[in-house]
Amino acid sequence: MDYNELVQKRQEGVIDDLEFLLTQKDLAEIYLEDMKSRGERPNNENAVKWLCEYENNHLYEQL
Repeated sequence: MDYNELVQKRQEGVIDDLEFLLTQKDLAEIYLEDMKSRGERPNNENAVKWLCEYENNHLYEQL
């Protein structure tokens, strides 16, 4: 599934934020490592928070 399709499914509520994140292998690895280091279990709530933090911290790296 490509990124645009993932975004569309997320916006339509077909998948939640955790599934959206875990489907992206590059982000999933980083997220899961971060959750492990924090002693937290991956869930939709911290996936939303993590995605926001990640986007804010890395938004301009690819520009």
